[in-house]
Amino acid sequence: MRVVGTFANFLTRHHTRRVIYSAIACLAILLTVVLFGLVLRANKPENVTPLSLAVGVPLSGKEADAGQEIVRSIQLYVDDVNQAGGVKGHPLKLLIFDDQGTAKGYKAVAAEAIKSPALVTIGNKSSELSLGVSKVYQMNQMPVISTFTLDQLTLENPYYFRTVPMASAQTQVLALYIKKVLNFKTTSIIQSKGKSYDKGVAEAFTTFFTSDGGAIKHTWEVDFKSDRQTIQRIVSELVADPDSGPILLTTREEDEAEAAIVAIRQAGLKTPIIAGSQTLAREAFARRFATYDEERKAPGFFTNGMYLVSPVLLDSAGEDTQEFASQYQKRYERLPSYSGIKFYEAAIAAVQALRNAELQLTPAYRNRDREQTRNALAAINSRKAALRGLTGPLYFNASRSSDLPIRIAQFQKRRLISAPQQFTTVVNPELVDLPHELQADNVVKSGDQYFWEQDVVYTGIDINQINQVDQRKSSFTADFYLWFRYPDGADATNIKFPGGTNLVPSQPLFTPNASLETDRNNGLNYRLYQIRGEFKTPFDLHDYPFDQQHLVIRFQNTTTPSDRLIYVIDTFGLRLPHTDTEAEAKPYQSLQLWAFKKLQYAQEVFRTTSTEGDPRLFGTNNRVDYPGLSTTVTIQRRSVVFLIKNLLPLFLLMLVPMATLYFPDKISKDRPPVA
Repeated sequence: MRVVGTFANFLTRHHTRRVIYSAIACLAILLTVVLFGLVLRANKPENVTPLSLAVGVPLSGKEADAGQEIVRSIQLYVDDVNQAGGVKGHPLKLLIFDDQGTAKGYKAVAAEAIKSPALVTIGNKSSELSLGVSKVYQMNQMPVISTFTLDQLTLENPYYFRTVPMASAQTQVLALYIKKVLNFKTTSIIQSKGKSYDKGVAEAFTTFFTSDGGAIKHTWEVDFKSDRQTIQRIVSELVADPDSGPILLTTREEDEAEAAIVAIRQAGLKTPIIAGSQTLAREAFARRFATYDEERKAPGFFTNGMYLVSPVLLDSAGEDTQEFASQYQKRYERLPSYSGIKFYEAAIAAVQALRNAELQLTPAYRNRDREQTRNALAAINSRKAALRGLTGPLYFNASRSSDLPIRIAQFQKRRLISAPQQFTTVVNPELVDLPHELQADNVVKSGDQYFWEQDVVYTGIDINQINQVDQRKSSFTADFYLWFRYPDGADATNIKFPGGTNLVPSQPLFTPNASLETDRNNGLNYRLYQIRGEFKTPFDLHDYPFDQQHLVIRFQNTTTPSDRLIYVIDTFGLRLPHTDTEAEAKPYQSLQLWAFKKLQYAQEVFRTTSTEGDPRLFGTNNRVDYPGLSTTVTIQRRSVVFLIKNLLPLFLLMLVPMATLYFPDKISKDRPPVA
């Protein structure tokens, strides 16, 4: 007891001193922080001129949902830039205007944007309505960036830019798809009467489709607002003529497309329906039909198998797009469509132009500043000058449009997925044996352009267990299922896992012929594999022991370039997006020191600049991309568990010998020696 009392008195005296010293130290730190903040505030300019961006979108009316997505996407990027310090010390400011999706609203927004301090406008998504205000922006030297597709908007107005391909490029791919993939030589068109957008799409499609023997069987014009009887007449003619071919709907109005589709499907017609406008390539469009009896009995009754054109699809998107989609979903509890993704890229381009422009930022120089901003946008005109966009290199070609591939989508049970075959432009036709590739049906020609036929491989990586994370070796072990669903002729299984090794020494990690299951379903081949291995991954320990780590499993095709084959995320097979978080975290429960955070899939590209010994490539800037797919598991270190497990024993080992230093001499004399 005497020993305990002596030790307690010692701790009490020293504890009082430590409390006093700690209080003085904390007070000193607090005063330092306050003084530092006051200095920063004193040195911070109070009246920094913000850089304003006008955003004109429908925030009321029937397109309000799409307009809200656009504003949210742009705001995400603006917030990130402002948090990083703005542009040359200037914060960004969004001036948001509601165009109501009407001609009157577009004119009002154009007038307000011109009067505002905005140096660039993002929005005006409707091609039809943008025509009416195009000259207003041009006369006031205001650059506009949008996703409108009508060719003449950028061809006739040097102040207009778009982050998507123009309509003629999209209709060219649609015409090619109907002829070469769906194998139809005839087709029919339903277009909205009196609309320049519909007329332009119909004319461009007709030119491409009939250029090598195709025929337009019927062309119908419908005034959807006042003449619904015409739709019934069209359906009757389709029933009477089984050789009408697929139906191309040129309208961009969702209610008009809905009326036509319902009439066709309720008449029992199974003919393929193709949307000529990217505006319909949103899952929100498929959900419009949920109130119909047929749809209640069989979700997707009206839209299943419908073909659409889209500048980006999430199942074939890369890591940047997937990360943006994840952030958007986390904040707004829904996934973005192509519109949100492409307007986010519009914000990237607009802000970079503001960085590059020489701005005066005074009312007297406003038009000059807008002209400077426009010139800075026009300078982003090649792959060399490209910005890092969500969907790939972001730049504007000669028509101030995007050069990125056009994707063909399909609705399946109201979900938007990549169609099983796609087309990609042959970038360097002089380096390709075109006669041979044309004869082998690997390449097709449309007008003066050549296109690769690209096979789509629906791919799933479903993790069963991750049971060891070793930061010393920068590796982890994983057990997972891998499957492919792919069309005939696709070289889908010729893959390797960079940094992956089999847990059984001297055995390959993946053997194409060693599948667990082999089958064929709905015209696609199916292969299932189970893989167990160790995978290398870089560890970032800057925040140790409060760090997050990303465990990546990736594979790449080793023989077929990505313009001829692409791996897409099998959203149906993987049941994405996951809604059962407990089930999603189950494969990681054996990791005692780690907590599961999220799982993310992404399409990947592996690039080589090798000539591969081909004399045709000597002296060229040849670049070949090979396709792949990655699965990234984000885990968070359980810091409390880590500290208790690793530091508590050390603390106890230190405490015991330190405590013995304060034992009375009598005890220390009687203490046996320690060997």
